[in-house]
Amino acid sequence: AIEAAYALRERAGVAPEQPLPDIVRVAEEAAGTAVAVLKLPSGVAGAYLVRRGVPFVFVNAGEPVVRQRFTLAHEVGHHELGHEAVLDGAEEIEGRSKDPREQQANLFAGVLLAPEEAMLAWLEDEGDPDITVPVLASLASWLGISGPAALVRLQQEDILQKPSQADRLKRELDRGAHLAAIKSYGIPQVEDELARVDAEGRPRLPAALRDNALAAYAAGLIDLDGLAGALRRPREEVERLVAECGI
Repeated sequence: AIEAAYALRERAGVAPEQPLPDIVRVAEEAAGTAVAVLKLPSGVAGAYLVRRGVPFVFVNAGEPVVRQRFTLAHEVGHHELGHEAVLDGAEEIEGRSKDPREQQANLFAGVLLAPEEAMLAWLEDEGDPDITVPVLASLASWLGISGPAALVRLQQEDILQKPSQADRLKRELDRGAHLAAIKSYGIPQVEDELARVDAEGRPRLPAALRDNALAAYAAGLIDLDGLAGALRRPREEVERLVAECGI
């Protein structure tokens, strides 16, 4: 998973010391997956499937943008690691699943978004500060991930080695201290395509999905309204189409 994440970064032309400029571009242009961001069924954070030879990654637009980025990286991980189609919920994205494939996809996502070199470079540029909640929030925002995800990566790479410090930070993050720090210190957030999609409030549908929208609907990944939007047809017409197809 680690080697696969670095390999994708190399194909995308992003150095290990740098944050990903746009995870959607990396997913589509470097990984070759079609990315759709739209409201998914309750309990589904993301999904990966292949239809007619086209790999699709779905991300739930109802989640916070930093969560969407990690979910997208996680689903791309399934693709890059050769996994089968999957629906992922919070348990899988948050690393609580015992499924080896989910653990691999989560490690892939963490390394893709926050490689050790990038975290060390940022800390060095900041003068190697003590890792407090505001510092953690700033690092996370620079990488385009959540505070809890940044804490996990710092521990995985042994950058944050004191268990007592990690436990204290986790307690503060559980209380939402990193969100308060972002607001109090005006910490800027990444403004990539996912952020723009969230601000516009409209689904992001790749051209490939419009050609395979019925497959996505049949798989339960989009509802009738999503299908109508993908096909650019009135809902009533789409309802008749679905009935005729026996879906």
